[in-house]
Amino acid sequence: MTFTDFIIGALVVNAMPHLIFGLTKTHFLGMFGYRPKGNITYALLQFVLCIILFCYNYGFEAILENAFLVGALTVPLLYFIFGKNLVRFMGNKTKRLLIIFKSITPTLQIIRRTKY
Repeated sequence: MTFTDFIIGALVVNAMPHLIFGLTKTHFLGMFGYRPKGNITYALLQFVLCIILFCYNYGFEAILENAFLVGALTVPLLYFIFGKNLVRFMGNKTKRLLIIFKSITPTLQIIRRTKY
């Protein structure tokens, strides 16, 4: 393992939280400030730098031979493609669950007060 390999791995791993926090619009300090678009841009920059460094050191064909790197690059790539829709879907699901829970809560309180 060389120092460049460490940098490549660090870039891939560090891109994930910035991408996730950017997509969920959570304020998280990145290279471009606290804005969600800044975090997404920073994640994309790290992702691209990782690929450039790897291709410079080992060549593009080596990416397909390194299954560990392919897996590590696939996860952020899928988040780049589907992340916005996934956050929107999960957000709606959470809101629906909260509405259901709020409608059930009075009934649960009545059941708890009832003495048998």
